[in-house]
Amino acid sequence: MFLQKSTKPGIIKQLFIASFAICFSGNVHATQTPTVQPILTNAQAVAEDSVYTFAEKMPEFPGGEKALIEFLRKTIVFPDEALKNNEHGKVYVQFVVRKTGKVGDAKIIKSVSTSLDNEALRVIGLLPDWIPGEQSGEKVSVTRVIPISFQPAAPKDTVAEWQPNEKTVVLIDDVKMPESFNIGIINLGKMATATVLKPFPDKEKSTLIKKYGKQAADGVILLTSKKEGIQYLLADSTANTDACKDAAVMPSFPGGEASLTAYIADSIQYPFVAKRLKTQGKVIVQFLIDKSGKINDPKVIRGTDYFLDKEALRVIGAMPNWTPATKCNEKVNAYVNLPVVFKLDVPAKEKAWERDAKTIILLNGERLPATFNLDWLNYAGLTGYQVLQPTTKEVTKKLTSQYGKDAAHGVILISTTSDKK
Repeated sequence: MFLQKSTKPGIIKQLFIASFAICFSGNVHATQTPTVQPILTNAQAVAEDSVYTFAEKMPEFPGGEKALIEFLRKTIVFPDEALKNNEHGKVYVQFVVRKTGKVGDAKIIKSVSTSLDNEALRVIGLLPDWIPGEQSGEKVSVTRVIPISFQPAAPKDTVAEWQPNEKTVVLIDDVKMPESFNIGIINLGKMATATVLKPFPDKEKSTLIKKYGKQAADGVILLTSKKEGIQYLLADSTANTDACKDAAVMPSFPGGEASLTAYIADSIQYPFVAKRLKTQGKVIVQFLIDKSGKINDPKVIRGTDYFLDKEALRVIGAMPNWTPATKCNEKVNAYVNLPVVFKLDVPAKEKAWERDAKTIILLNGERLPATFNLDWLNYAGLTGYQVLQPTTKEVTKKLTSQYGKDAAHGVILISTTSDKK
């Protein structure tokens, strides 16, 4: 299969945009201009005043996250007093997007200095109306938090001259990619965070080299992928957070996640119709663990099949009590998003070939780590994608002679128009 590859400048531009749009952890430096990193709050739910910190549909800035970043970058002015006193850091501002879309009740929840705090509050006060959040089809007020990072500007000539290049180190989920790795093959929408570590000033470059090797002299790109495992979300804010800054302890199944996985596997009664139709898949169920540890209101938030969805709800509803979440030594409600996997037992002779941990994946002739997930691929960045399956003894022998013994587990060949980034 041959597909058109994005141009190198386009890839670099995409990476810088994504480093904001995904997790806002990249630092864009301009002369005395702060970096903005919006919306890092975890989903959390209803407070007593009917202001939500989590809703089924969260409030949205007109034009989306990118437009919000641009608004903040154009509006924020680095205070002279902060420059004089060499003040910098992240100011966390909490505010409420009312069901009318208007922004109000802004307050600092993590301070840096008076001048930076006041500037952050001034800009939040200038935000235009948002598209309000919704819960069960009704518009509701929702709390949001924006961390605004005030950082000293890097030297202009250094900023202008440096950009990611073919020597820049790339790590995905803390696993280093090969030197010839082409960042253009990654679908950045599959990444949870993207951080660009620039090799300046000299002290920073030395730190990067010490940690990541000589190649880090050309910068480092850190990517983390989105995870589809169990997710925990605080469901209320009743704990006295003003008096206690402890992190919340999320709910737990008796015996931990390993016991939970075993419990689900043992409890599933594969629906007859789904088994006959050979239907498989992953159903994600959301439910509330209340302060007593009981399960409340399980519902499917990502379904696969009517019968599998119904069985997933039955299994969740029959679970024993959990240990409830706590915040500041108080028991609190918490939501759990739990994937329930349905997989049929297929006789070995009927099983189709599947990639495993030993399958060889070659990008432009160089092997990728076993942790590389093919779901991360951006096919527009590829010129070729070929799967060589060990279907017979003869084919397996040929593959192993050409690619080595691991080729008995299959070979996947990926190519781009260049063997560089």
